[in-house]
Amino acid sequence: MRYLLAVPFFVCSIIAALHSASAQVEGLRSRIPTDANTVVVIDVEKLFGSPAAERERWDAKRKAAFESGVTFLSENTQGVVIAAKIDLEFGQTVWELAQVRVSEGASLTSVATRFGGKIDSIEGRSAVRLPNDSYVVQVSPQSFASYTPANRQEVGRWLKSTDTTSTDQSISPYLASAFSYVQKVGTPIIMAIDLSGVLSSDQISERLAGSPLAQAAGDKLPSIVSTLSGIKGVMLGVTVGQAPFGSIRVDFDGPAAPMLEHGKELLIAVLEKHGAMIDDISSWKASTDGNTLIIKGNLSTSGLRRALSVLELPPSLGHAMDTVKLDTESDPESIKRVASQQYYSSINVLLKDLKQERKDAKSLTAGGVAMWYDKYARKIDNLPLLNVDEELLAFGRDVSELLRGGENSLKAVGMRSATRQGLNEGDTSSGTTYFAGESSYVGYGGYRAGYSGSYVNPYYANREKGRTDAIIRRQERTLGAANVQEMWQTIETATADIRRSMTAKYNAEF
Repeated sequence: MRYLLAVPFFVCSIIAALHSASAQVEGLRSRIPTDANTVVVIDVEKLFGSPAAERERWDAKRKAAFESGVTFLSENTQGVVIAAKIDLEFGQTVWELAQVRVSEGASLTSVATRFGGKIDSIEGRSAVRLPNDSYVVQVSPQSFASYTPANRQEVGRWLKSTDTTSTDQSISPYLASAFSYVQKVGTPIIMAIDLSGVLSSDQISERLAGSPLAQAAGDKLPSIVSTLSGIKGVMLGVTVGQAPFGSIRVDFDGPAAPMLEHGKELLIAVLEKHGAMIDDISSWKASTDGNTLIIKGNLSTSGLRRALSVLELPPSLGHAMDTVKLDTESDPESIKRVASQQYYSSINVLLKDLKQERKDAKSLTAGGVAMWYDKYARKIDNLPLLNVDEELLAFGRDVSELLRGGENSLKAVGMRSATRQGLNEGDTSSGTTYFAGESSYVGYGGYRAGYSGSYVNPYYANREKGRTDAIIRRQERTLGAANVQEMWQTIETATADIRRSMTAKYNAEF
C-alpha cells in the first residue's frame, strides 16, 4: 500500500485496491474496519480458472513465482482482501490490513521460525509479532491476516469489533458500492478507493494551473475543476476471459460529461509522472454514463502483470498460507544450505523481474523507474532471513543498497535539471544585447552575443533558453542512465561472485 502514497488524488484511483465478492472473499469483507478508504480484493480461483489462465498455464507458473518471491499468490490461496486507512492529504498509512483465505489450514509456527517472530495470543487467536512492525493472526482455520502497525491493543480491538459485526457494517458507501458492483458483474479483480472530499475546487485549480491540460481546456477548465471537486472514487476492474480486459470508472457526484474530452489525458499524465502507467491505457476508449467517466480496453499479459505487481502481500502472510519446507533433516548445515539457496534464488528472480518490468513499461519517466527500484529494494529487504548464510545476507543488503542508489540517481535527474535551468534563466535575463554577430558560450546560461548593450531581444533569448534547457535535460538524463548502467554491472558482478562462493562453500548448486 505504501506505493499508493506516492500518487496524488486522481492517481490514487487506478492503483488503490482490489475487490471480488465471491464466497471465497465474502467472509473476509466482514473483517474490514469501518474507517477504511482503500480496499483490495482478488478472487484467486476465478482468476486462475479463466480460459486465458488455462491457455497460458498461469497456475503451473504460480508455484515457482511464489517460491521465488515474485508473487504472493500461492497454490493454496483462494481469496485476498487488503484494506487500509490512508491519510490522503499527508500521504501516510494509518493502518493496513491484509487478509487471505486458504483451501487448507496452516500454522503460524513456521512464520515465527522463518521471520524471527514471537508467538502470542490475542482475543483467543494465535498471533505472531514480527520485527517489521506487523502482527500475523490466524483468524480462523482457513483465514489469516497481517495487521500493521504491530499495536497489540489495536489488533485486539479490531478482532473483537469484527467478531460482532456483519457484512452490512457501515464501511464507506463508495467501497460498499464497489462490492455491489463486483457481485453483479462477477469481476475477479477490482481496484477501488474512496476519494470523497479529498480536495477542494481551489486546491484542484492550484494543481492544474499552468499545466498542459489547463491550456488545452481553455474556457472549459472551470467546469472540469467543478466536476473533479465532486469526485467520489475510482475503480479499476479486470476481467479475464479469453484475454484480459480492463475498465476504469471514475465516479462523481454530478454529470461526468465535462471530463469526456480531457479525463483520459489527465489520468495518463499523472500516472506517467508517478511511474504507474500501464501502456495499454493509451489505446483505451473513454465514454461517460451519467455521473461516471469510463475508460476501457484490452489488457496485454504484461499490462495485467504490471497491475498485479502493484499489490504486495506481506511475505510472512504468504508463508502462513503455503509453508515452504526448509529440510526434513535435523542437520543445521542442511537447513542453512536450503535457506540460503532459497534466498539467493529469490533475489535473482526479483532482479530478473525488475529488468522485465522496465522493458515492458515503455512510458516510464526517470521518477517512475526510481519508484520501481525502491519497490524491489523493499522486496529484497522483506525476504526471510533466518538460517541464511551471513555472506549471502551481506550480498542481499548490498543489492538493496545499490538499487536505492539507482533510485536516488534517477530522482536527482529532475532536481539537477531544475537547478541548472534556473541558472540558465537568470543568465539569459541579463542586460546583454543579442545580435547576429559572433557569440560565446557561457556555461549553463547558454549563448551570449559578442556585442554589449542594455536590451534583450525576447525572441532570441527565449529560443536560446529553450534550446539550452533541452540540452540540460538530455545531459542529466544521460548521466542518470550511465549511473544506473554502472549499478547493474556492479550487481551482475557481485551476483556471479556470490554464486561461486556459495557453490564452493556448500558443494551444491546455487
